[in-house]
Amino acid sequence: MDMVKSHSHSSQNSVSVLPPEAMADIQLPFFQTLSPASREAFLGAVQRVRFPRNHFIFQPEQIARYAYFVLKGAIRQFTLSDGKEVVTRLVIEGGFSTAFYSFISQKPCFEYCQTLEEVEAISLSRQEMERLCTEHIDIANLERKITEQYLIQEQERTLSLQFLSAQERYEQLFKQDASILLRFPLGTIASYLGMSQETLSRLRAKNI
Repeated sequence: MDMVKSHSHSSQNSVSVLPPEAMADIQLPFFQTLSPASREAFLGAVQRVRFPRNHFIFQPEQIARYAYFVLKGAIRQFTLSDGKEVVTRLVIEGGFSTAFYSFISQKPCFEYCQTLEEVEAISLSRQEMERLCTEHIDIANLERKITEQYLIQEQERTLSLQFLSAQERYEQLFKQDASILLRFPLGTIASYLGMSQETLSRLRAKNI
């Protein structure tokens, strides 16, 4: 598939917006909840974009003006604490990625979002999201559900780090989506689970 213009979300020429015909085969999990008119409006408001591997979609001090629904590829989100990376979110196909605080408040973010594989995604700007929610009640309901799901996932992760053992955290992630354990580097998964690489290696060997 040919790439066209440089993606306006980034100054890097390697990030591209795919041509309009690339939208024809879009299949997002929530499409069935939208009316035909809302689905058409949504597709008219978004772009299909491609990011190369190891690209930073956003970084601290930038404002996250877009949210991304991942069609292909893998993304990690992380912060830095005393120079050490703390992975906060792992996203693969069917997932949703943005710097949530920054996207909602339109204030500078404090985290990094990096592709670990080539990524294709649907991008939706904050401005277009607000317009769609105003004009289409089913899209407004969908936005509320996505926000609720995001916040629940963040709270569940916080609680698991506080109250579950390393073994329980590993098993929880395995049950949620075992493919994540194969898609991301060992150090990235260990950071996300709040354990050392050595501990994660022992757990993986134990559960093979």
